[in-house]
Amino acid sequence: MQIEPLPIGPGGNSPSKQQLNKTNEAITMLTAQSQADTMYDAPIPTPVTSQSVEKFCQYVTPNNIAIIGILLIAYGIVSK
Repeated sequence: MQIEPLPIGPGGNSPSKQQLNKTNEAITMLTAQSQADTMYDAPIPTPVTSQSVEKFCQYVTPNNIAIIGILLIAYGIVSK
């Protein structure tokens, strides 16, 4: 994998340009390593049973949350 140059512009070697080039080099190396790591991964196994998605809180609706919030505010006012 070739490191693509950054369009930083002409000029001398400023510390910010050097840091950007080092970061670009590190990102390119990490990308190449991650692609090489996945090259020999085993294929994802197919599930034995069909998957089902269940709701975590099927009875909680925005109206119920609003009612609970109003009751908590009223309790806070009354308990003082």
